[in-house]
Amino acid sequence: MYATNMNATASASRPPNPARRAKATDRPSEYREKLLAAGKELFVDRGLASVSVEEVVERAGVSRATFYGLFANKIELAAAILTPVFADGARGLAQLTGLEPRAAADGLIDVYLALWRDHEAGVLLTTSLDGEFPQSVRQQHDAFVTGLLAVLRVIDSGGLLRNDSVELTCEILARTGIPLLRVYAGRDDMVHLYGESMRGLLIRS
Repeated sequence: MYATNMNATASASRPPNPARRAKATDRPSEYREKLLAAGKELFVDRGLASVSVEEVVERAGVSRATFYGLFANKIELAAAILTPVFADGARGLAQLTGLEPRAAADGLIDVYLALWRDHEAGVLLTTSLDGEFPQSVRQQHDAFVTGLLAVLRVIDSGGLLRNDSVELTCEILARTGIPLLRVYAGRDDMVHLYGESMRGLLIRS
């Protein structure tokens, strides 16, 4: 969920049709939810670049007109999936900076677990994009990274970072935080195992 390379992903776009968009958004929200669900499945499974709008609408069981009434292109659909992940993550991290170092460390692990619980597919999509985020999501991504670094500095102020480096710990989180969630997903003891694993990687006992 943290990336150093944030080049925008290119995608062909159809100019939005205001009349068509208004008509589509007047319909039940189930159309939007179907498209979001289809996008999550396809983008996570195959990556954003290799999935076409045609495949999304076929999976969702809606028309192209309905798709373009709600989203300008697949990048906008991906942004709708990713934005809640970074927004909720940034809000969760912001609540940790006033805590003591040990409590902040525990809270950081809880933020990752909460994001997995509430936005599993969106969290996975952040890794399948390989650091390339839609332009409209960059601001939320940057806010998340800023919040993450702030929390790591709080933890470091108590001498708790195992490697004594905020930047290195951030990189370790980028490489292991989400993969470990996938490893433990579905286990009854997921919360305990994930917490113990992350503390072992990042935090001095």
